[in-house]
Amino acid sequence: MPRRWFPTLRRTPPPATKSEPNYTLNWAPAGIDRARPWSVERAVQDGMERAVWIYKAVDTIANHAADRLLRVRPRSDSSDEPLPPLADHPLYQAMNIKANPLEVAWILKKRASMQLLLSKRGVFLEPTFSRGGDLLRIDLLPPGRTRPVPGTGADLVSHFETVTPTGELRTLDVERVRWIRNPHPLDPYSGITPLEAAGLSADLDFFTRHYNLSFVHNDARPGGVIGIDGDMDDTELRLLRAKFGGGPSAAGAWTVLTGGNITVTDTSTTPRDMAYETVSLNSKVELLAAFGVPESQLGNASGRTYDNAQAEKLQFWEVTMPPHLSLLAAGFQEDAGDGNEVYFDISDIDVLRNARSKRLTEAREEVAAGVRSVRSYAELAGFADEVDDTPATRALWLTSGRTAVPARAADAQALATAPPAGQPPRTAKALDTARDLPLDETAATALHTRLNDALQALAIRWTERTIARLGSPRYRKGTRHWDGRGTEDTRTGSKNLPVELVIDLATWQQEAAQALQPLVEHAAVAAAGELRAALGTSDTIPDTVWPVLAPLLGDWLANHAAVLAEEVQEADRSGKDLAGITDATRDWGRSFTAWATVTARRLATVTIEIARDQAAAASAHAGLVRRWIAHDDGRTRPDHEAADGQTQPLGQPFTVGHDLLRHPADPQGPPGQALNCRCRLAWRIQH
Repeated sequence: MPRRWFPTLRRTPPPATKSEPNYTLNWAPAGIDRARPWSVERAVQDGMERAVWIYKAVDTIANHAADRLLRVRPRSDSSDEPLPPLADHPLYQAMNIKANPLEVAWILKKRASMQLLLSKRGVFLEPTFSRGGDLLRIDLLPPGRTRPVPGTGADLVSHFETVTPTGELRTLDVERVRWIRNPHPLDPYSGITPLEAAGLSADLDFFTRHYNLSFVHNDARPGGVIGIDGDMDDTELRLLRAKFGGGPSAAGAWTVLTGGNITVTDTSTTPRDMAYETVSLNSKVELLAAFGVPESQLGNASGRTYDNAQAEKLQFWEVTMPPHLSLLAAGFQEDAGDGNEVYFDISDIDVLRNARSKRLTEAREEVAAGVRSVRSYAELAGFADEVDDTPATRALWLTSGRTAVPARAADAQALATAPPAGQPPRTAKALDTARDLPLDETAATALHTRLNDALQALAIRWTERTIARLGSPRYRKGTRHWDGRGTEDTRTGSKNLPVELVIDLATWQQEAAQALQPLVEHAAVAAAGELRAALGTSDTIPDTVWPVLAPLLGDWLANHAAVLAEEVQEADRSGKDLAGITDATRDWGRSFTAWATVTARRLATVTIEIARDQAAAASAHAGLVRRWIAHDDGRTRPDHEAADGQTQPLGQPFTVGHDLLRHPADPQGPPGQALNCRCRLAWRIQH
């Protein structure tokens, strides 16, 4: 007959002694009952099933753990940013869908989480593999009837023993058991639970509630004692007892009787006796502190502001849940495969997303300030594999003129900080140095380079961000693109992709303003100051160039966002899969980068010319005229070539073909005359 040692496991060892079958530190000062070990049976019976705060804390943590998807991803050796998870790993099926024939994965994860919080021995899981090495199922072994057997020599554990419900002893090799525990600081064969520290609080919580219940029933202690001097027959005694009957409705009540010699002794509760309320409150605080669960996370946020409740939720997800989930995930590390790591996905937790969003906002500001590269931001944001490692994405773009600082010496030529070998500079028709004001004729070209680089980086960012959102489970849920998760998965539906959420136009406009406004304002101030210096005036005017350009840029971006939305919707309606929609998005991205180059030139020319117009108007200098200068490289439009040399007073438009333009690239002019215009204006004083 197999040996039965289940009673031995349940036996409480005497103080300051060691029990051979129980390989834990079962020592305690003599006479202190709270030091006796909290076995998993006692933790459940005297803790979770008896104390409401223990139950709710354990249940809350376990529910959150069960809701998290367990994933496997390759380790990243080149970056701190994690790599995408593996969608077809065997652990995903076993730990997120069906663990074994008896339990779905959600229940298994919840039970394992509760055992980790309550079992001093820890959690014992038994995975079962096919002959080919495929993971078939995962089962939980009973922690109260399972133990590690110490090994000899270098082997910390020889094997595991467990007792089945029928009383049979099973011996399991170390390779067949996944042992998870919160490590004990002294005993490698034991874990540690919150109840080890909060056991006294759990007992006090129970006894104070029991005392209060007894008081209500008026059974443990009367509200007063009435003594009758003399004999009393049974009828009178029954009548007197009826008037002072017990029960909740009469607890602590008094009745006044007349006649005879009657003495009354007050034994009802006193303020000192009412201390159980304070004890109960302290027990609650200590128990919740031991488990690390704020009361607002248990469903009671009364007495807290919204910010305080959010702060408690953030603390819960930053302090309590990550170590708990890491312990559970670590138990499956050897099943993940070489070069992989196991983790619970908490990327959709709102308070964590808010903190990450704040960090990404700071990173975008660092990019705009020129202290972080676009590539570095992409790595931080988690889409480094979607942004090419190029000289432009590696470089720092300084805010003073958006000058590129190459990350490598070899990047200098690619970033145009060194003149390309063998390529002659573009030329413009010469100024009349005797009459024209000495203004920087390359100002618009220099600004165009900086604006183009910024817009190119934004174009890449917006394209790849849109693609990343298209692949996000948050946006695919409820659509036909929620695939690979079983035919019975209710998250697959017939909804269209939510392009209004995938394409964040407001963020585009905000990021464009953050990147371009400093460049425009700096160039406008320089151009206006240069003209005032040439005129010999010191008038200062507020910069109003960006307010003119911002609405135009916002409208241009809105039009391109609408085009992208239509292309994504059309690809979705036509039945294309996610890869086909991604290709359509990348096609849009390529056309968008071409638009960015043209737009950068237009913005640069308009910035310089508007700034000079404003400075000239503020100076009120008499005789100021402007002369149209076309580009001289054989690619100039005939209308612009014909306008070369045309002179107009300040405030009068130029005649270009059949159209009137206030200056080159005039945003109010027809696109055929304004787009990609490389002309400029020369200024002179005509007497």
